[in-house]
Amino acid sequence: MIELTSDPYVLKPRVAPITEADFRIHLNIGWCRGVLFNVVAMRNSIAIVEYDALLWSDDAVMFIEYKDSVAAYKNLSSRRVQQMNSYAKNIARGLGYKKYSFIAVVKGLEEATNKGGVDVLPLYSLGSYQPVFASTVTEMDYLDKMIGKYTREGQEDFVKELDKLKKIMEMETS
Repeated sequence: MIELTSDPYVLKPRVAPITEADFRIHLNIGWCRGVLFNVVAMRNSIAIVEYDALLWSDDAVMFIEYKDSVAAYKNLSSRRVQQMNSYAKNIARGLGYKKYSFIAVVKGLEEATNKGGVDVLPLYSLGSYQPVFASTVTEMDYLDKMIGKYTREGQEDFVKELDKLKKIMEMETS
């Protein structure tokens, strides 16, 4: 049995529910180098979050939460989705990835939506989904927020300097 360590988390496989067969059939794995299904992230031997799939390439990792019905999806709170996204970012950073993505997939959902800042896709669109990755580097997120703020305020000279700083940081982290 494989275990991955992403300090302070340990990722372990769990038993796969039969209800996830449709999910696996629709999964687009053309972009990735590997997949782990049904992963539990544990901290201090306590399960804190489960992901139905973990897909990775050379430089990015994607976490997926699957719900086999719209009712199960509706029972998932926005707060919990935000927590799962935050854990995914921390785990990705701990594994050494600079980019990550977290999405939810729902069987029976009519159209794509957003919950807790996370993209939620219908199962039928999963096969053509191309991941959109975000940075695991917290400083880059903060820098993006600052660029947005000063762009809205019209401080273009300052935004140019922040863009230069961002490019320098991107070169350092690649």
